[in-house]
Amino acid sequence: MKYPSPSISGLKTIEKVSVKDQTLEQLKNYILSGVVPLGERLPSERALADALGVGRYSVREALKVLEAVGLVESRVGEGTFLTTNTGASFGRILGLSLATWGGTIIELLDARKMIEVEAARAAAERANAEQIEQIKAELDAMRANMDRGRAYLKADMNFHRRIGEASQNAIISSFVSNLIDLLEETLKEAHSDSLPAQAEGGGTHQAIFDAIARGDADAAGDLMRDHIQFSSEVWQTVISLTADTERKSTSDDD
Repeated sequence: MKYPSPSISGLKTIEKVSVKDQTLEQLKNYILSGVVPLGERLPSERALADALGVGRYSVREALKVLEAVGLVESRVGEGTFLTTNTGASFGRILGLSLATWGGTIIELLDARKMIEVEAARAAAERANAEQIEQIKAELDAMRANMDRGRAYLKADMNFHRRIGEASQNAIISSFVSNLIDLLEETLKEAHSDSLPAQAEGGGTHQAIFDAIARGDADAAGDLMRDHIQFSSEVWQTVISLTADTERKSTSDDD
């Protein structure tokens, strides 16, 4: 006798969580727990890796994201320290209204990954000398405005627009420009003037430019993919921090 198969519509696919994601989540919670006083040094990468049972690479990458958010700062030769302005960082994060804008930012970054990786590859293969100089000019402007939120953001966005133009494909250039326009407007609406500079450090931009300038299409594409992926991780952490802080605020009110 055959029995009808029961419905499985209520089940959801179990998501695979990477070691790096788990490391980031645990370190974030460790910092928010208050175990380490403001301004004090965190345990070494080795100690954190041993405690978590992961490699030092996973800890190092997670700390980079937390530094981009503004929770920790790395000091050469000294280690990683909890910032003294963590409260201000939370205030800034809450001011982003990410309950409204968070999903939009992540979707835009996802779309950028789909399009800008190939734009960077094409730029490395096709950019002329003038376009190389235009990209470099925006890189120089970013470096000169690291502490100026709006000025840095403008140069950052233009850096990506110039790469789209250097693809020598009008459709790709238009797609990149439209995506950047949307992202720039969203960031302004969310009042996030300083996070982009932290989330997309000049070092990664420099590496992308170098690959394009020397005509290395594979490296340019890979570096652009890593660059946007890192930005996505930073914003996801900011959104997570926002949710954690809002939950704590609601709990305290109760």
